[in-house]
Amino acid sequence: MDGDGTDSSYRTTHRGLALAQRRVIEDAIHIDSSSSQLIQMADLVAWTANATIGRHPKNEFAGQWYRDYLSERDPRREPREL
Repeated sequence: MDGDGTDSSYRTTHRGLALAQRRVIEDAIHIDSSSSQLIQMADLVAWTANATIGRHPKNEFAGQWYRDYLSERDPRREPREL
C-alpha cells in the first residue's frame, strides 16, 4: 500500500488481533511503491483489476489487461467488486 510509513493504524489494528485471527503474516504498513518492486507489481495488479471493474474512457486502454494477463492466475478468472 502506498504511503510514507507514518500511518501506523494498520499495524496497530493487526497487532491488536489475537494470533489465531491473523491472516496476514507481516504487519500491514504503508510504504512508497517507488522503493519496492513488489509493491509496484501489487499496485499494477490492483489498478488493472480496478480498471476492469470501474470502466471509464480514461482507462479504456487497459480494460482488457486483466483478462489478457492476469485472469489465468486468478481462480475466479475475474476481479470482484467489493
